[in-house]
Amino acid sequence: MKTAHIDHSGRNLDYRTASVLAASLAEKDMEIVTPVVVAWHDKKTSRMSPVLEGCARETSWRDYGLSHGGKLEVDVNGEFEFIFADSGAFEPYGPSPYINLYDRHGNEFLCQINALRTASHDTKQPSKEACTALDEWTSKLT
Repeated sequence: MKTAHIDHSGRNLDYRTASVLAASLAEKDMEIVTPVVVAWHDKKTSRMSPVLEGCARETSWRDYGLSHGGKLEVDVNGEFEFIFADSGAFEPYGPSPYINLYDRHGNEFLCQINALRTASHDTKQPSKEACTALDEWTSKLT
């Protein structure tokens, strides 16, 4: 796996900024057709993805990235680390049978499209027959 380092002199480096910088670098890599992040680590907050139960917390995210096609590891200011794989060799998934919708109060739902169509109501609004409410944790899975 190749490694790269980005020195960012701007202030307020957060996850979003670091991920954009890392993705920009990965997109320029000639050996990766379609870069996709498979693992990341935020050293400041000790957050990472994936979190694997029963594994060494400090290295499990990196081990996962290596074992799931990681081709490029990008370090941003020594604070954030991202592992990119190439998803270009895989067939695209779709169309999805699910859609994310929001109700009038801003609550997010995961809905089955066909179930929304069979319900006799507005298909742009979640229904209890076709949708499941998402919380902060589960909304990140969709």
